[in-house]
Amino acid sequence: MAASIELHNVHKRYGDLEVLKGIDLKIEPAQTVSVIGPSGSGKSTLLRLLMTLDRPTAGVIRIGGESLWTEGGAAGAERPASAAHVRRLRGKVGMVFQHFNLFPHMTALANVAEAPRYVLGLSRNEANERAAEYLRLVGLGEKFQAYPGQLSGGQKQRVGIARALAMRPEVMLFDEVTSALDPELVGGILAIMRDLAAQRTMTMIIVTHQMSFAEQSSDRTLFFDQGRIVEDAPSAELFRQPRHERTRHFLEAVIEGT
Repeated sequence: MAASIELHNVHKRYGDLEVLKGIDLKIEPAQTVSVIGPSGSGKSTLLRLLMTLDRPTAGVIRIGGESLWTEGGAAGAERPASAAHVRRLRGKVGMVFQHFNLFPHMTALANVAEAPRYVLGLSRNEANERAAEYLRLVGLGEKFQAYPGQLSGGQKQRVGIARALAMRPEVMLFDEVTSALDPELVGGILAIMRDLAAQRTMTMIIVTHQMSFAEQSSDRTLFFDQGRIVEDAPSAELFRQPRHERTRHFLEAVIEGT
C-alpha cells in the first residue's frame, strides 16, 4: 500500500542558512517523482525531513494524511507528536542512501534481516526469509553470505535497496544512489528502480543526476534551485519543453556536460 505525501509551507534553516524556503508539494499514492537541481538546492534536505533525520523549522509534513510532527485536535489545535507517533509514521518510509551504510561485520543476509527482526519484531527465521526474498529480487541470490568487503559497489547498493524494501515501506526515498558508483554499474541499479516504479506498490521520490532516467521512468519531475521548487511538471513535459528559464539553463548545462 502506497501513501500520499504533503508538504505545506515547509522551511528548513541551519543557523543563518535557509536551505528550504516555503516548499508546497503534494504527491499522490504510488506516484514516482524525480527531483533534480544543482548541488545545495535543498534536494537531499527534503528527503531528510521526510525520513525524520531532521525536522522542519516551520511548516507541515503529512504522510498518508497524518501530520508527521503533530497529532490530535483540529487544525491549529494539535499538540506536539509523541515519539510513538513519529516512529509509526517513520515506519512507512524507507530510504536508500548514496553511501550504502552497510554493517561491515555482517553478511548481506544479516544486513537486510536486521531491521525486520529488531524493528518489526519478526523472528530470526522470518526475518531471514524476508531478507532472502528481497536479495533475490535485486539479483543477489548467490550473495547471502558475502560480507560488504567482498561485494562491488553496485552489489553493496543492491543490498541497500533490499534492506529498505524488506521493511515494506509505503514511501521509498532514493538519495542520488548511483552517484558513488562506477559508470558501468549504474545501469543495473537504474533497472531495479525502473522495475520498482513500474510495480506502483510504493510512492517513490528519487533525487538523481540521471536525467534520462528521470524523464523516462518518473511521472513527475521537480526542479529545485536555491531552496525552492522552480518547476513541477510531468517528466516528459519538463525535459522537452521546460517553462522556466532557470530550468532550461540547468538542463542545457547538464546535457552539454555529459
